[in-house]
Amino acid sequence: MSYIKVTIKDIIDDINSRKMYLPAIQRKYVWSDLQIVRLMDSIMRGYPIGTFLLWKVKKKIVNEKEYSMYEFIKDYHERDLFNNPPAPQPFTYNSDDEYIWSLLDGQQRLTSIYISLQGSIRRKLPNKRWKNDDAFPQKELYFNLHSNYTEDDDISYEFDFLTEAEAESNKDGKLWYRVKDILKYKQEELITSLILPKGLATDTLATSNISLLHRRFVTEEIINYFEVEADSIDNVLDIFVRVNSGGTVLSKSDLLFSTIVSHWDKARDEIDKLLSEINKKGEGFKFTNDFIMRTCLYLLDMSVTLKVETFKKESVILIKNNWNKIKTSIKETVDLLVDFGFSSDNIMSYVAISPIVYYHYHGGKFDKTSKSELRKYYITAQLRQIFGAASNSALTLIRTELKKHTNSSFALSDLYSIRFTGDRTLKYTSEDIDSLFDTYEIGAYTFMILSLLYPNLKFGQKGFHQDHMHPHTSFETEKISNLNLPDGTVISSDTISEWQRRRNTLANLQLLEGRENEEKNKTPLEEWLKKPENKGVKYLPKDISYSLSNFEEFMEKRQEIMSSELKKILIPNDQ
Repeated sequence: MSYIKVTIKDIIDDINSRKMYLPAIQRKYVWSDLQIVRLMDSIMRGYPIGTFLLWKVKKKIVNEKEYSMYEFIKDYHERDLFNNPPAPQPFTYNSDDEYIWSLLDGQQRLTSIYISLQGSIRRKLPNKRWKNDDAFPQKELYFNLHSNYTEDDDISYEFDFLTEAEAESNKDGKLWYRVKDILKYKQEELITSLILPKGLATDTLATSNISLLHRRFVTEEIINYFEVEADSIDNVLDIFVRVNSGGTVLSKSDLLFSTIVSHWDKARDEIDKLLSEINKKGEGFKFTNDFIMRTCLYLLDMSVTLKVETFKKESVILIKNNWNKIKTSIKETVDLLVDFGFSSDNIMSYVAISPIVYYHYHGGKFDKTSKSELRKYYITAQLRQIFGAASNSALTLIRTELKKHTNSSFALSDLYSIRFTGDRTLKYTSEDIDSLFDTYEIGAYTFMILSLLYPNLKFGQKGFHQDHMHPHTSFETEKISNLNLPDGTVISSDTISEWQRRRNTLANLQLLEGRENEEKNKTPLEEWLKKPENKGVKYLPKDISYSLSNFEEFMEKRQEIMSSELKKILIPNDQ
C-alpha cells in the first residue's frame, strides 16, 4: 500500500471528529516549546516533517478486546494535564466495519501540531511555586507576520507561545497572529475576511506570510502517512517497536513500557495515576515510569534489569495481580520521604528509594526506630553514592541482605557488611564524618546531613530552609575588606576568599523554618542571638565571640560539636 497524503487541516478535523486516537503503547507528550517552534518553521519552509504510521482498526475489535485508546492532549498543562485523557469507551458504532485510526508513529509531532492549532500550553514560570496556579499562564501559538525569511537563519519564521496580552503588545515591530485562526478561512476568503478587515492590504510582508501560512496548514497536502490494518495488539506492538527502535526518539524504558501495556491493558492508566499522586505529595517529586517499573520487579524478587525479556507475560501478570499492594507500599514510602523533608529539590537518587519500598512491602513497619534508621540509610546511600553506574548490582545486594531481616525493624547496621562497586560501603568512619564539613557546600547534600542533626523538626508540616548562621551577604568583599581579626591584623585577600567559600559549608549552616529564615535574612549572627526567642539554637559553641571577626574559631568549635553528634548517629557503639 502506498503512502497517503492529506492536509494538516484534514488531520485536525479527524482528531476533532473522534476518528483518530493514540494507543496505550504510546508514551507521554514530552516536546518542548523550542521543538514545536522548529517544527512550525520547517512546515513554513516546505521541509519534509517525516511520515506518520496509522493503525486502522475496527471499533468492534477495539471493544471486544478492550484495547485502551487515548485522546490527543489539546490544552497542555505542565502540572495538571500532561497525560492524554482516555477515550470515551466502548466506542459506539452503526456498522461492524466502522473503524478508527490509532497513531503508531509521529505522536510528538502530531500532538504538537494539534496543540498549536487547536489548544494551548501552560508551563511553569521561573521563580514561581509549583502549587501556585498563577505560575502557569495560558499561552497560545502566534506567528509574527513580519518574519523575514532568510536561508542563513536557524529559525526564519518566528513562532512563539504567548499570552493574549503579550501578543497585543506589538513590540519591536512584530505583528503577532494567532495561528489557530488560519483554519477558519477558505482560500477565496483570505482577502475579504482576513487581510482587508485587519488592515493588511498595504502590508506586503504580512500579506505574503499570512498567505503562506494558509497554504501550508490548510491547502497543501504535506502530511504523509502509511496505514496498517491488524486486529492483534501483539502484531501492532511488533510494528511499533520496529519503527521506533531504529532511531533515538524513544528511550529504552518507553519501549519497555509498551511491552507491559501489551500484556496489561490498564497499566498505563494505573501507573500514570500513581505517578500523578506521588509526584504531588509534599513539595513535589519527579518519579518516572522507569522508577515504577524497576521497583515492581524489585519487590517481586525478579531481575531489575530493564530489558524486554524481563517483562514477559507471566511477569507482567504477576505485577498486575500484586498491584494494589505495590502502589500502597510506594505511596506510604513517599509519605515517609515527605516526613523526612525530601522533595525533587533535594533528592539525588530515586533508585535508593526502592529498598525502602521493598522493606515496607515485605512487612517492615514504619515505627519510630525504623524511621530513624531508614532516614540514615537513605541519606548515607546518597552521600556515599552507592547507586552510581552499578545501580542494579547495588539494588540486588541490598535486597539479598533485606531478605534475611524481613518482619523485623529496619537497622542500617544490617547492611554494613555489603561491599558495593568501588569498595563502597554504607558504614562511616570518624574520618569520613570529619571530611563532610569540607566536602559539601550548601545544597542537597548539606540538607541531608543537617536533617540528621535536626531529626525532630516537622519536615512534613513546614518548609525548612538552610540558613547561613553568619549571613551570606556579610562576606561580600566590599563589606569585609577592612575587618580587624582577633589578633589585631586586617583580614587578607586570601582569607576573604577562603571565608567566602567556607560560609557555604556545614559548620555555618542550620535549618530554620522558612518564615524564620526570611525574618533573619541579613541580620548579623551576634545580633540575632540576642533575641530571646533564639536562645535555644542547636550546636552553638559556648563562651566565644559571635562576631564575624571571630568566624575562624566559630567554625572550628561548631564543627567539633556537630561532628561529635554525627558520629553518635552514624557510627555504632561497637565500632
